[in-house]
Amino acid sequence: MLVHRRNLRSRGIAALVAAAVLPAALAGTAQARMIGEFEVGGAIETEYDQAGGAALGDPTSPESDAAAGGKYQTFANNAAIYWHPDTNANTVAGQIRDKFAEHGNESGKLGYPVTREQSTPNGAGRFNHFQKGSIYWSVGTGAHQISGPIRDRWAALGWESSPLGFPLSDVSKAGKGDGQFSMFPTGAIYWSSSTGAHAVWGNIQADWIRAGAEGGRYGYPTSDEYDYQGGKAQDFQGGKITWKPAG
Repeated sequence: MLVHRRNLRSRGIAALVAAAVLPAALAGTAQARMIGEFEVGGAIETEYDQAGGAALGDPTSPESDAAAGGKYQTFANNAAIYWHPDTNANTVAGQIRDKFAEHGNESGKLGYPVTREQSTPNGAGRFNHFQKGSIYWSVGTGAHQISGPIRDRWAALGWESSPLGFPLSDVSKAGKGDGQFSMFPTGAIYWSSSTGAHAVWGNIQADWIRAGAEGGRYGYPTSDEYDYQGGKAQDFQGGKITWKPAG
């Protein structure tokens, strides 16, 4: 079921991006209307209406130039709509918008949004997908950026419905080599160029952390956890960590 949902979500993202490629003229204000003190027009106007209009608030700026030939417009309720010919117009709002700004908005590592903010399938949080990653939010974890091979691994495990849950940290630099990691309520995903991305959790993670995590004698994980001799095991650069239930 998780694999099926992941495939549907991946196809849905691709379809949204493909359908979003519209002429640059759509971002203009030829058919603009006044909302409060500023005009809202073109693809941004369409997105404004489809995203709830009044829920975004009145515009607080005119449509303005954004990076790489795009456009954006800001709105009163901590919201903005970004448009680019490769992505069409999509809303970013609330804590997800705050995190997007923290990472440089459309000029940063995530690029332009390719979806507006949506509810997660399990109903427990919200997310936006971007050209180069995603931001996920839930009440218990806040908003965090996840991207690259770590995002790919998390997706393969079932996104927020996986045993890891929602991201608890942004993708960040690890303490050894070129590695990166992202923390989750029940574990973590670590990546390095020589090992790939792997999840580590539970008792094996606890033993690994006691041994110094990626900076200790075991180094980075080279596999995910797997069944082993009536228990579990996981391979690392420096060896194998095993676990068996008590009794």
